[in-house]
Amino acid sequence: MLYLIQIIQTRRKIGVRFGGKRNVFENIVEEIKSLIKVGALKGGEKLPSVRAFAVERKINPNTVAKAYAVLEEEGFIRVQPKKGAYVLGEQEKKAEFDELKAQICIWRSAGIGEEEILEAVKAVYQTQED
Repeated sequence: MLYLIQIIQTRRKIGVRFGGKRNVFENIVEEIKSLIKVGALKGGEKLPSVRAFAVERKINPNTVAKAYAVLEEEGFIRVQPKKGAYVLGEQEKKAEFDELKAQICIWRSAGIGEEEILEAVKAVYQTQED
């Protein structure tokens, strides 16, 4: 079954499939990713609040929050406390990457070696997979 929720600011609709083999939050993640990839949701656009999305679809707000957290971890959106969730555009992604590179330069200047930095990165990704 396909449910639709309207993003009032853009008058676009996000279709979210419930049921099937995936969890509801996984369906939300995949649908929003798909809309971003095809350009239906553009950089800077605001997504519905967690509460509004949950109320409209009659699902647990924690489910929506989990989906938004995954989308943020994967670099598709940025969640700003008390302001909302926004789709990241290419400029925002580049800025975040530049910040990461700057932080790595600081670590290198502090004497932290490449292997140590790579171990830290691997540890973060292992933690997320568990």
